[in-house]
Amino acid sequence: MTENRGAEGVLPSVAAQHSSLASIAQDWIATQIIEGRIKPGEKLAEGALAEQMGISRSPVREALRSLSAQGLIVVEPRRGAFVAELDAEHAADLYVCRLLIEPACIQEVARSIDDGTLARLEESFGDMTAAAEGADSEAYVAALTNYNRQLFDACPNRLLFGYAESTWRSSLRYWALLVRHSGQYSQQSLRRNGKIQAALRKRDPEKAFQATTELLQWSREELLSVLTKLPTGK
Repeated sequence: MTENRGAEGVLPSVAAQHSSLASIAQDWIATQIIEGRIKPGEKLAEGALAEQMGISRSPVREALRSLSAQGLIVVEPRRGAFVAELDAEHAADLYVCRLLIEPACIQEVARSIDDGTLARLEESFGDMTAAAEGADSEAYVAALTNYNRQLFDACPNRLLFGYAESTWRSSLRYWALLVRHSGQYSQQSLRRNGKIQAALRKRDPEKAFQATTELLQWSREELLSVLTKLPTGK
């Protein structure tokens, strides 16, 4: 194992704790994907990545699991890990569906939300705020994911909930890309999600619908702007 490789993008030290190595490895792999040095659809071999970064395979394995949860890579049984296809056409179609379904879902939440659910959402929104203020993009994605999961689950129309959750889950693979590609994404996202939370506090269905629509429209434009500049695997 190499103590200090010195090359561009390579880990600086193996003296850090395993969790720190896994976090650094995660950032390094994500950067390679976003900057196009690892292409969409390309297989990610633990051994090769570990050798390139000068660390053991264990933190690389952990990093790949985290990136899989974020949606930047796809892990296929008996085949391994592959870079997710991040496609502008798919994203545009997805947001057509999200804009049709999710604002109506959140509108129903605002109509029926109880004090306990609102308190839990306030706590999750507080986690988002702390992560954004601390410039911790990974923590922000985790907190935002938790907030949205609770928000959709509060929808009393369970059929609408199912459709909204499906479109939302399909968008998760793009979140890490947005957060990592834009240093201001967390703050901008927090501000727009804050309008949704404010509408829920007031139990105002129309404002909740409008705030969700505005959030999705902004997110769509941000994402398409990134995807059109992203290197492809072709």
